[in-house]
Amino acid sequence: MALNATDTRTLLGVKEQLPQFTPFFLQMFFGQVVTFSTKEIAFDKIRKGVKLAPFVAPMVAGKANRKRGGKMVSFEPAYVKPTDNVEPGMLIKRTPGEAMAGSQTPVDRRRAAITQLLDDQEKSITYREEWMGVQAVMTGQVVVEGEDYETMVVDYGRSPENNVTLAGGAKWDAVDSVTYDPTDDIEDWAERATGVVDCLVFDKKGWAKFSKFKAVKDKLDNTKSNGHSELELGPQLKREVQYKGKFGEYECWVYAGKFTNDNDVDEYYMPEASLLLAPSSTEDVMAYGAIQDAEANAGGVVEATRYPSNWFTKNPSVEWLQTQSAPLPVIFDADMFVSVKLF
Repeated sequence: MALNATDTRTLLGVKEQLPQFTPFFLQMFFGQVVTFSTKEIAFDKIRKGVKLAPFVAPMVAGKANRKRGGKMVSFEPAYVKPTDNVEPGMLIKRTPGEAMAGSQTPVDRRRAAITQLLDDQEKSITYREEWMGVQAVMTGQVVVEGEDYETMVVDYGRSPENNVTLAGGAKWDAVDSVTYDPTDDIEDWAERATGVVDCLVFDKKGWAKFSKFKAVKDKLDNTKSNGHSELELGPQLKREVQYKGKFGEYECWVYAGKFTNDNDVDEYYMPEASLLLAPSSTEDVMAYGAIQDAEANAGGVVEATRYPSNWFTKNPSVEWLQTQSAPLPVIFDADMFVSVKLF
């Protein structure tokens, strides 16, 4: 009897049982998810600013508020679809941890192989989403490029003054750690944000310099608060994210998350010697374009964050496993954030 491909509902059931992993920037700034039934992701970029409520006599009819201006912005996100094959050898060889005589059947090994590959594909897509989220928040734009893919720049319209690069004697590694107080710098940068800034996110080198300032040592409160210091972090994030305490009204974090680039070299998500001034919560979302798969669409699946599927080829005799997604981080006001290159 021929072996049938595993249906998508079963694959989704396997994915639901896998350990959940959400990197720091996605968890912190893109907690909401929106799916679209079209290839393009569209959102209204509304101008900020709320006027004072006008004074009127209690018996005078109120006037309708004038609608705030805005424009429709749309992007077609890049498609990602990590693909692997479940080779026949995976079903014959003993798996790690299995008894020497081989206690698993080929069916068991196939199930284990599919589960492991689905987990790898899920993490691969999530790492890419985190990369896009960090780029969006740190720079105000995302540059998407790849093999056989025309370079696309998604620009969220950040003001140039909200991307700060210190130069010369203003660099933090050029000032005296004993006499210099970085408080004024942070207050100045925070004023450039359009909202309330209450979080400081450093990379490892940025924090190493910041924490050496005598003024910081004197002011830093390491006592945990009831804010984002209580953020629930999974095992992976507990290694990559550290809450350092309160500096005035700002909660301080260090993010040392890494990914493997196209050259198989580990790279930090955050730029070296960088600082992000940010709100502790936003209305920004991770959006997903439509699944562009004929079989999925024929089965009624169009809007989804993930679409796993598998199939067989006879020559070569291989089972294929693939997860499709079309993610794009959406920032409604890029000036809520201020990014600083410290040295």
